[in-house]
Amino acid sequence: MLTDPLWPKGKNPTYNAFVVEVGIRRDHKGGVRSYRRLQDADDASVVEDMGPSRGMEEASFGLLTEATRTEAMLQVLAKLSNEPEYLKEIASAESAPEDLIEKISDMVRSQVTLTLDKIVEGLARETVEQVHHGLRHENATG
Repeated sequence: MLTDPLWPKGKNPTYNAFVVEVGIRRDHKGGVRSYRRLQDADDASVVEDMGPSRGMEEASFGLLTEATRTEAMLQVLAKLSNEPEYLKEIASAESAPEDLIEKISDMVRSQVTLTLDKIVEGLARETVEQVHHGLRHENATG
């Protein structure tokens, strides 16, 4: 179970914290699919009090941040694999020089944009289908 000792999940005096689990499946052809859900009933209780979006905005921001953080590391590791001398550039840099940060930021931005271009239409279609299905279900039972 994912927990963070610095930010215990639940309703706390100065913040509310919940855990979103992500499941990932990679098929034998390299296709990747994913799903997400709240970890448990405690998390459902926390998001119930988070306004009309029930934590969706916070989850979206958190998941996007983690995906982008992971992509930044992947970009640096890929560059290191292809250009071992890149390690010297990183090692010789004063803590985090702006030009190096800008180069890495550009690599990440480019890759994230390419990925979004590949997936966003399908995700928009999936969203419309989910809403449409929900409306049909509501009309059938309501």
